[in-house]
Amino acid sequence: MKKYFAAAMLLVGAVACGRHDLPLEGTTWKLASMPGIPAEAIAREADSFTLEFNAADTMVFGRTNCNRFFGAYEVDGRDLDLGDLGMTRMACPEMEYEDAFVRMLDEVERYEIRGDELVLYDDLKQLATFRPAPAVE
Repeated sequence: MKKYFAAAMLLVGAVACGRHDLPLEGTTWKLASMPGIPAEAIAREADSFTLEFNAADTMVFGRTNCNRFFGAYEVDGRDLDLGDLGMTRMACPEMEYEDAFVRMLDEVERYEIRGDELVLYDDLKQLATFRPAPAVE
């Protein structure tokens, strides 16, 4: 009996200490890395290159390095479909980074959340990695 109790306690402890994935929805995700956008451009502003998924109306909102965008999304398991995105259209320096970011969003087919990282994929190819955005005071 003691063996079963010890085994049960180990299982409970392993689950309790396990990784807790953040939710896709309700988290503001900040781009951490993406081919074609240098780290210094990503880090330049706290609210640039962000995504936020709102489950109540299945809308995604965010910002590139210049413009804001919004659109519908659908989740089916780990499949993720971002609808046509509407955007503001200001002209800014480094528009090539915005263009790369928007092209990446158009290619997204699925996602994974690993602890505190959101990873977006086109089929099996990793497109971009996001982390929770720091709280803005």
